[in-house]
Amino acid sequence: MLELITNRGDLKNELYELVRFFDPCGNIDGEVNFTSVSRGTVDFYVSVCGKEYFYSYPQVKAQDKLDYVRQDNKMNKTALYSALSDYFGKTLPWGSLTGIRPTRVVSRLMSTGLPLGKAITVLKDEYFVSTPKAQLAAACLRTQKSVTDRLSVASNGVPENAVNLYVHIPFCPTRCSYCSFVSAAVEKQKWLLSPYVDALVTEIEMTKRLLAEHGKTIFSVYVGGGTPTVLDPLLLYKVLSSAYVEGVEFTCEAGRPDTITEEKLAVLAACGVNRISINPQTLHDETLVKIGRAHTVEQFYQAYALAEKFGFVKNVDLIAGLEDETAEDFRASLCGVAKLKPENVTVHTLCVKRGSRNADTFDGFNAGVQEMVDDSVRILPEEGYAPYYLYRQKQAAGNLENVGWCRGGFLCVNNVTVMEEMLSVFACGAGAIGKSLCANGRIERFANPKDVMLYLNEFTERMNKKQNFYRNQFTIND
Repeated sequence: MLELITNRGDLKNELYELVRFFDPCGNIDGEVNFTSVSRGTVDFYVSVCGKEYFYSYPQVKAQDKLDYVRQDNKMNKTALYSALSDYFGKTLPWGSLTGIRPTRVVSRLMSTGLPLGKAITVLKDEYFVSTPKAQLAAACLRTQKSVTDRLSVASNGVPENAVNLYVHIPFCPTRCSYCSFVSAAVEKQKWLLSPYVDALVTEIEMTKRLLAEHGKTIFSVYVGGGTPTVLDPLLLYKVLSSAYVEGVEFTCEAGRPDTITEEKLAVLAACGVNRISINPQTLHDETLVKIGRAHTVEQFYQAYALAEKFGFVKNVDLIAGLEDETAEDFRASLCGVAKLKPENVTVHTLCVKRGSRNADTFDGFNAGVQEMVDDSVRILPEEGYAPYYLYRQKQAAGNLENVGWCRGGFLCVNNVTVMEEMLSVFACGAGAIGKSLCANGRIERFANPKDVMLYLNEFTERMNKKQNFYRNQFTIND
């Protein structure tokens, strides 16, 4: 495993991400020594397994502290990436970018007056992003313009009044092999569901009152998890009816087909939900068994047909790089989903998350994952889909990305505004993390406890802290 030694302790995590991209399986023994020295110019001394490199750049000229941090970060990663790329004789699809939102870099460049085309050129020339990935980022920004044009932005750079509401259901029927989230299947926690929903509804109502007091308008509502449809119809109704906001996009994840019934879909429709997710991840029964999904491909088709009856806008998730799947297997799943013509398809790249079951047995990413992702970029546009948001995750196979595709303009405004960090998010439930957008690009976060019992036992104290936190944020930003 490559070890990183650097005098830039403040950047060590991001610099190590670059090192890991070049040695994702930790198979290479050696050291990467990275030293920066500021003396009129900024000089970088890099040693990769004994091979030495030297780079020198002009001092950063920044408009403010945040701009300085960004430029300094870019310069350090440029030097390290250049050395690693030369030593290993290869480039990375997303170049020196380690962040999860590549399109944010393009948006920042455009905010300085650069047109999209020139911003994409900078992405390729200065961040070493490959042409296909730069074009993908540009396509996403073009598609999501219909959302960004709807947001009124104040002089301090923060959208006026509009916020998103997120509601979290931290329960699933079983735990998938690639997931690090759920600690136990819902069968072992059923006794917690009713008290959890009661507390959650209280938090939702409190949050909506707080927003109304300060003149905030809810732009979209998203109920996620976990698997919200693991709740029985009565509990589901309690949550959804309390979260409902008239006239906005209202999404509820119904990701596990084995949790979907006609009665539950009727509850979703009655509560005003207009978008749902039904996520098979693959259309191969053998793979579903391997990854711990307690449903069959046929159950997915049955659940999808039920959802069609109610007229929901539908999203279907697939994962590229699942255990033992070939590029041909993934292509069959992709074409099978496209044939159904859901309004949205999301293609995720498998990542090995710390704490997931496959992290314990992982012995290398699926070698065909690049071909799988390339196939999605080729096939989905042929089927009438346009990319509208993308993000990256640590430990993603091949340093690749997750992309949301929409057909007929049915993009999910919540996905766009959350992934691009365009709006503050008011989050309710155990493990939910709210984000408050502040002037000058700063983001303040408020996190609820992940543990459900802790969330319940400390509920009153935590809710008081939450209200005080947001009232202070409103005072600062108004």
